[in-house]
Amino acid sequence: MKHNIHQTTQTIASVVATENLSRVAELEQALSRQDSALVDALRQVKQVREFVGNPEHILGNFKTKHGEIAEQVEVGIRNARALLQGLVPNATFEGIGRTAPADYCIDGVEVQSKFVNGVGKNLDHVLEHMKQYDYFGRNGSYYHIPKDQYDIMRRIAQGETIEGLSHSTVQKIQQKVREIEQLSGQSFEQVVKPGISKYAEVQPGKIHETLDQHER
Repeated sequence: MKHNIHQTTQTIASVVATENLSRVAELEQALSRQDSALVDALRQVKQVREFVGNPEHILGNFKTKHGEIAEQVEVGIRNARALLQGLVPNATFEGIGRTAPADYCIDGVEVQSKFVNGVGKNLDHVLEHMKQYDYFGRNGSYYHIPKDQYDIMRRIAQGETIEGLSHSTVQKIQQKVREIEQLSGQSFEQVVKPGISKYAEVQPGKIHETLDQHER
């Protein structure tokens, strides 16, 4: 009887040890995959850093270069985050001309990035683009704007009072939102979406600090 109990105990201990080794092996593999994903993600950030490190190759003057910087950050950081989650990167410049109607694709859908100072002015640029390209914003394609500007529009839509914006400015913004919906035949949220970045974060004098934050 004692022999049977001893043998059973040994068997159980062996099974437990085998399961523990299996768990350790799985953990090691998971950590290895995560390390690899982190390296790939940091490589995406490095590519953005290299791009902004050569301002002479960025379209526009010093006051407008942030537009193309915002595009690079959107694609690079979006892909870096996907890699960390074990997903396939879904943003690309591939197949998009540098002066094409779209700036990049996300999940195969065309996106135009509009980073203009001021909520009203940014909406003006969206409307101008929609009138120039009569398919954009109607076929699933959409616009990215600074996420802080998008937040202001969302708060206006909810009837909040925005400090620093007059009643007439708020009314003009609301009118432009309605015009975008009329032109597109869709809700504003389907046509205009928040990008990864705030307006200030992609300015030439701020971008390296922004990338440091993303890298951390």
